[in-house]
Amino acid sequence: MPRTTERSVWGPRGVPSRGLVTFLAAALFSGALLLTPSAPAGTSAPSAIAAGDNDPALESLTETADSNTLEREVVDRYDHLPLAQILRRTADPVIANRVARAIVKESRQLQLSPSLLAGVLLTENSRLEPETVSRRGAIGLMQVMRFHAGVFDCDSDDLLQVEANICHGSRVFAGYLKRSNDVRLALLRYNGCVRSMATRSCRRYPSKVLQQAHQIREQLLLYLPKSRTGPGPANGPAS
Repeated sequence: MPRTTERSVWGPRGVPSRGLVTFLAAALFSGALLLTPSAPAGTSAPSAIAAGDNDPALESLTETADSNTLEREVVDRYDHLPLAQILRRTADPVIANRVARAIVKESRQLQLSPSLLAGVLLTENSRLEPETVSRRGAIGLMQVMRFHAGVFDCDSDDLLQVEANICHGSRVFAGYLKRSNDVRLALLRYNGCVRSMATRSCRRYPSKVLQQAHQIREQLLLYLPKSRTGPGPANGPAS
């Protein structure tokens, strides 16, 4: 019996029979199909967030298409007020309100999420001090270099002004993002890290920004009704 089975599978001189070759090819093809991941239909990465990155904070912003949509819903419903309330925890209320209004304005014009722009700003200037100038000459809230002043269609070229600084900084970042189509690379370029990526501070910069953006988005989503994401402020954002 064993010798009969061997003859049915193997040809003369140990060469596999045509039936065995066909069976093995079909099995390998079926296995390949089973191991190939399939993407859910109708899903895409949120605007201005590049997919395929291993950063946990970035993944938290892109793992569900709904989070970006829900953030836009908060802004559409309450405008800049939720972001202003968040920023007031560490800054003067007047400045916080101006910063939030400017960020929301630029996010709409540039089609970027407010949380991402706020993440850049808070990483650059956590105390929201408009007149800060770094040792390298970076100015204001988003630490914009002087040579960017007047390059964009902003209402003012004065980088010490809240709205003008955010306008310039947002457009600098948006330009890098458009060129690279990669949020981490755009952040590295914004921080001047493209030619010095080996330094520890440069490697950490995108993660810092994305972590800030993630925290801001989580807090913004609390302003939606319970039926959407969970409990939020009882009376909505303060004016």
